[in-house]
Amino acid sequence: MKHTLLSLCLLLSLGIPALAFSGDNAKSPTGMVLVPAGDFIFGSDPSSNLSSFMSDSTSSQNAYPSQTGTSPSFYIDKYEVTYGDFIHFKPKAKYAEGRADHPVRGVSWFEAEAYCFWLNKRLPTEFEWEKAARGPDGLAFVWGNEFSREKGNFGKLVKPIGSFPQDKSVFGLFDMNGNVSEWTSSAYTGYPGATYKDPNYKKKLRVIRGGAYNKREHGFLEVFATLAFRNPAPPGMRSWDTGFRCALSARD
Repeated sequence: MKHTLLSLCLLLSLGIPALAFSGDNAKSPTGMVLVPAGDFIFGSDPSSNLSSFMSDSTSSQNAYPSQTGTSPSFYIDKYEVTYGDFIHFKPKAKYAEGRADHPVRGVSWFEAEAYCFWLNKRLPTEFEWEKAARGPDGLAFVWGNEFSREKGNFGKLVKPIGSFPQDKSVFGLFDMNGNVSEWTSSAYTGYPGATYKDPNYKKKLRVIRGGAYNKREHGFLEVFATLAFRNPAPPGMRSWDTGFRCALSARD
C-alpha cells in the first residue's frame, strides 16, 4: 500500500494523471478493453480472405505475407481519444462547439505519443492494433469478411465515437474500421518473411491503421478499410482523417 501511495504522489507531482481503475475489476483501467494473450493472424496475401480487396496499385503488398503471431495480454482504449479528452492535455487546442465527443484528429504522431505518455500509457503497436481489430480469426472487417458501407463511418463527416454499433471488434473496441484512421507506435518496415521491398521502409515513417470517413476522393477503394491495410506517414504529419487511441501493457 505504501508503494502504491508513493507512486500516486509521484505521478501527481509530475502533473501526470494516475490511471483510473474500474470498481468491478481492479485490473481493468477505466475506458480500456483487455485483449488476452495468445495467437492472432496478421497481414494478408492472395490466398487470404482479403485477396479480393488487395491490389498492387494500393501498395497492399506491404502487408504480405499473412502469418500467425503471438502476443502477451494488453489493454487498449475502447474508443478513439476525443477532443474532450485531449483538451485536458493541451488546453489551447481548438475544436468546434459540440464536438467534445468526436475523435481528436489533425494531431501528429508526436502529439499522440505524448498524450498517451501523459496518462502513463502508450500508443499500440500495429500488431496489437491489428489483433484488437481482427480478433483471433483474422477478420477482414470487424463485422466479418464482406465489406459494408453502412456498418462503419465512411461518409462525408466525422461522427461522435461509438456512433456505429456494428463497427465493434470481437474484443469490444469501436470505430476500428471507420470514423478516423489511427496512429500506431510502429516504424514502417517489412514483415518477417516478406519479399516485397518498399523504398519507404528506410524513411523513418510510422504506421497508420484503420479506415476513415471521407475517402470518396480516392474512389473509396475498399482496401483502405480492411484491417490489414498499412498506411505509412511521416510522424510530423497532421491529417484531418487521422486520430489515435492508447494502449497499456497488462500486468500478467
